[in-house]
Amino acid sequence: MVEEVSKARALAPEVKRVKVKTYMVDPVCTVCTGYVNIPPRRRLLDVLNGIPLGELRVDEEFLPVSEARISSLGGGSEVTVQNAYINKAKILFVKEAGREKTRGLGGEAAPRQYPFVVKQSKPIKLLTPLFTMTGQMYYAENQDLRDVLNRTPRFLPLTNVDICPAGGEDEFGVSFVTVNKEQIIFMQEL
Repeated sequence: MVEEVSKARALAPEVKRVKVKTYMVDPVCTVCTGYVNIPPRRRLLDVLNGIPLGELRVDEEFLPVSEARISSLGGGSEVTVQNAYINKAKILFVKEAGREKTRGLGGEAAPRQYPFVVKQSKPIKLLTPLFTMTGQMYYAENQDLRDVLNRTPRFLPLTNVDICPAGGEDEFGVSFVTVNKEQIIFMQEL
């Protein structure tokens, strides 16, 4: 019996643990650093946007984060918990926490599960309640910025992003973030 379970585990695709930093909006910016489990053949963007995979429920309103360190952006006290559940509606953006450079958080080198879509890139600037971001947004050739903002998925991917806190603290750059479009105050093409 133990041998059968070991064989089944060896054949089953593994869930990927991705270390992320999640920035949330409240009276101050709260940051949660921890691990999110990504189902096989899925990306973090799929989990955030509720893209289903068979029987797995990925359309939940809360994002589970394990080994979570929660603190305010400006410093102060830090709390560590084994499991935290973040309300997706309160997320400003999510970025990678490690040094690894991925093509989309949780992306893996494997045959694509999505049809190839020719995309164009546009430099954009957006404002959230606590940050201004400039970066590249990608969308299909037959779309424009308005189409992207008005379609269904809640989270938008951006690359080569410069992030500036509203209080003028230190600006930082990241290779990839996913932004909650419900938290966008305005967006413009540059």
